[in-house]
Amino acid sequence: MTTDNFIVRLMKRSEMDLAIAWAASEGWNPGKYDAKSIYQTDESGFLLGELNGEPVGCISAVAYDAHFGFLSFYIVKPQFRGQGLGIKIWKTAMD
Repeated sequence: MTTDNFIVRLMKRSEMDLAIAWAASEGWNPGKYDAKSIYQTDESGFLLGELNGEPVGCISAVAYDAHFGFLSFYIVKPQFRGQGLGIKIWKTAMD
């Protein structure tokens, strides 16, 4: 599979439910109603990776202030793992 049509972009608030569902499917325990408050902390800290327009991965790198941040929601859907997409999402978040 080619990954030429892979992009990383800011996640919309409406897409947070997708990230929370992916996290829950990994066995993580995100709060059912946490999406609104976490997203409002740093709207530019949530990224979505899309391959051919399909969401395939995500990450959050939230800056709480100039000295503290938190990384979470680093997920790539199982069928898209091992193709280098996760590291592309990671590098974008670190930038």
